[in-house]
Amino acid sequence: MSQTKKQKIGAWGEEVAVGVLKEKGYEIIERNFEIREGEIDIIAWHTKPHFGRTLCFVEVKTRGGEQGSAERATGREKLGRMKQAAIAYCLRYNINRDTMPIQFEQVSIYGSPKGLRDVRHYEIPA
Repeated sequence: MSQTKKQKIGAWGEEVAVGVLKEKGYEIIERNFEIREGEIDIIAWHTKPHFGRTLCFVEVKTRGGEQGSAERATGREKLGRMKQAAIAYCLRYNINRDTMPIQFEQVSIYGSPKGLRDVRHYEIPA
């Protein structure tokens, strides 16, 4: 099955986000982790200044040329689904959520394979 234009731009945006995160020292451990209740685009380890080794759950939003803010595309409902997926991930891999620093993040990509216009990375402590 071939991808739609929107899916191609989204996949490209995820690749850009992975590159940006790696440049910042993130260790990507999983991509597109999915359960019935939700999905997480990127899961990575990163050493944070105040928390040390932190498990990061990253949402990637890409906007090609259409109007709209990538930041506003992640609302309360999406964050709730991400949280459910994060809990499932931690349970699956025996990660203690009470002692492990966890952070939810978003990478907003503006552009397309024809040209990257902007990248914005938001880190939100859990």
